[in-house]
Amino acid sequence: MIVHDLDDLVLESDEESGIQELGRHFLARGPWTTVAFLVKVKTDPEGDWEGPCLWLHRYQKVAQGWKLVSRFRTTEVAQLAALATALEGWKDYFSPGR
Repeated sequence: MIVHDLDDLVLESDEESGIQELGRHFLARGPWTTVAFLVKVKTDPEGDWEGPCLWLHRYQKVAQGWKLVSRFRTTEVAQLAALATALEGWKDYFSPGR
């Protein structure tokens, strides 16, 4: 999948696609760009929305635009909560001067 401009990147977000984007944040920009998406998903058209879930997408700059190279997706709220807890516990490692 090639995207011409990451600022114009749109996740399919409707009833038919089963994806509802709640937010996004660019974690890194450059030749390798990482985007975090907060989404709800629906695996069954008649089912309920599940989530929120975190999707991390990594894009590489190529001649034609940006190529999706890898992605990590949490699949349930418990994973997102565990990740948030881990990051909170590690926050001292991220402080300047450490």
